[in-house]
Amino acid sequence: MSKRFYRNVQGLLLLLSLLVLAESFYFQYFKGLQPCPLCLMQRACVFFLTIFCLAGLCLSTLKRARLVAIVQLFFSAAGLFFATRQVWLQSLPAEQAPACMPGLDVLIRYFPWQDVLRVLVWGAGDCAEAGWSWWGLSMPVWSALYFLTLLVVSAMVFWRLGRTLEQLE
Repeated sequence: MSKRFYRNVQGLLLLLSLLVLAESFYFQYFKGLQPCPLCLMQRACVFFLTIFCLAGLCLSTLKRARLVAIVQLFFSAAGLFFATRQVWLQSLPAEQAPACMPGLDVLIRYFPWQDVLRVLVWGAGDCAEAGWSWWGLSMPVWSALYFLTLLVVSAMVFWRLGRTLEQLE
């Protein structure tokens, strides 16, 4: 894998991540869709993926690129977990969905940190509401597709970097 090809891949991933991040803010501030706890966790994963795609663009050698790929794999897998968890919650019948919790600001102010962490990782009743869809797919499904794409591309980059570095030694 050449440095130019690696930077092209990181540039494409950066553009995709910036687009997803911008869309999340657009839906919150212009369309009025308030993010649930799982949405916030997915947004955090997209933010960190954006930062590490930018870091991948700034690398001077390919030796550190494997570390960037490992971090990208981690945040892609975490985001995929949160997105699939939300898809699963949305697929539940209404009587089986978890109870709604107060807003995150209220949770942080009045509840123990363990409860806040549990809601952030496992979601709450408001995570089961599907408020937007495009081509018949809800927002968490699109989010899962984004994270799956980044997971596959990061795994391929990691694998190809390993082969390239072995050939250089």
